[in-house]
Amino acid sequence: MYKIFVIFVILWQVHGWFEGTGAEDFDSPVEHGTFDNLLDHFDPSNTETFKQRYWPGNFMGKNDKPVFIYICAEAKGSYVKPNSFIMKIAEKVGGSVVSLEHRFYGESFPQGEELTLKNLEYLSHDQALADVAYFIGFLKEEKGLGNSKVFTVGGSYAGALSAWMRYKYPHLVAGALSSSGVVNAVLDFYQFDEHVKNVVANRTKDCETTIRKVISEAESLWKINPWIIRNAHKAPYFEWEDFEFYYSDIFVETVQYGRGSHLCQYMDKIKFDKNRQEKLAELALNNRAQPHKYAFQYIRSTYHNPMHSYRQWTYQFCSALAYFNSVGPLKDPLRFKNMNLAYWRSYCMKSFGTEIFPNTNHTNALYGDVRIKDVASRIIFTNARDDPWQWAGVREYFKQ
Repeated sequence: MYKIFVIFVILWQVHGWFEGTGAEDFDSPVEHGTFDNLLDHFDPSNTETFKQRYWPGNFMGKNDKPVFIYICAEAKGSYVKPNSFIMKIAEKVGGSVVSLEHRFYGESFPQGEELTLKNLEYLSHDQALADVAYFIGFLKEEKGLGNSKVFTVGGSYAGALSAWMRYKYPHLVAGALSSSGVVNAVLDFYQFDEHVKNVVANRTKDCETTIRKVISEAESLWKINPWIIRNAHKAPYFEWEDFEFYYSDIFVETVQYGRGSHLCQYMDKIKFDKNRQEKLAELALNNRAQPHKYAFQYIRSTYHNPMHSYRQWTYQFCSALAYFNSVGPLKDPLRFKNMNLAYWRSYCMKSFGTEIFPNTNHTNALYGDVRIKDVASRIIFTNARDDPWQWAGVREYFKQ
C-alpha cells in the first residue's frame, strides 16, 4: 500500500495534478452502471433506496489490485478521461478506475422529480460520504474486489469529500488525493477575495482599479434603470442581490481557473469601451459565470433538470458548507461592498423562502477543518498557485 502511495506522489510531480484529472460534465461515451444506495444512511428504519450512477473508467476487476474512486462533485457526473492523471496511476499499478455521481446531481436523484426542501434534507456531505462507503461495499461484494485497496480522488468540494473519506472511513479507504480540497467550512471567507486581489495586482498596472470602476459603474446604472444592466447581460430575470453574486464571479471565476493574466489583459482592452458592460457579459459566458446559475428565478425552481445543479449546490453551501465569498474586513474588495454575511444570510433566505444558514462550527468539529492534516495520514493535498479556494484547504505539510 505504501508503494502505491509513493507512486501517487511521483506521478503527480511528473504529470501535474489538476489538468485532465477526471470526470467531465458532458455525455459520456462510456456506458454507466447503477446500484441501489440508501436514501438515509443514518436512520435504520428508513429502507428507501435510489439508483446511483457510476462509470467504470477501466474496470479491470482484479481482486488484488487497487481501486481508484473518482468522486464527482456538484454537477452531472461522467466517466474518467483515458488520458487523465488518475488513469496513468491505475495503468502503472494495474488498478481499476471508477467514477461515482453525487446524490441529487445528474440522474442519481432520489425522491421523485422535485427539489423540495423536504427532499433536500437528504442532500448533505455526510450522506454523500456514506454513499461512497456503501459503494465501496458494492464493489467489494458484487464486483469481486474484496481484497483490493481503495483510494479516493476528487477536486474542490469533491477534494474535501476525498480527504474526509480517508479521515472518517480509514478502514475502507487506504489513501486519498485531494486537489484544492475545501476541507475548512469557512463562514466569512474574505480570504478568497484577498487572494484574487493579490493575483490581479501582479498582472497589469490598472487591472484592479478598472475592475473596481466597472463594479461601481454597474451599481450606478442599476440605480438609474435595472434594465440597462439586465439587457447588457441578457438576463431579464435578475434581481439586485443575485446580480451582485453573478457580477462578482465574472472576475473571481476567471482568476480561479488560472486565467488571471487573461482577465487583466481583457480589462485593459475594454476599460475605455462604451459597451464594456456587454463585453463583460461575453467574458462571463467564456468563464463559467452563466447568469442563470445565479438567478433566484432558477434557484427557487424545484424542478429537477439533470443538467442543472444551481439549487442543489446553493442548498449545500447555505445549509452546511458556507464558503461565503464575503468582503469581510477588506477595505477595497473586488466585489460590491455590501456583500458581507448579512448579504449571504439574505441570499439564502431569498433562495429558499425560509431561514437557512450554516453552522460551520458543527461541520468543522465533525471533519477537522485544516487540522485534518494533524490526525489523518496518506492524504495528498494539492493547490494551484492562483486558486483562491486554497485558503479553505490544507496548504502545509501534514503528519505522515
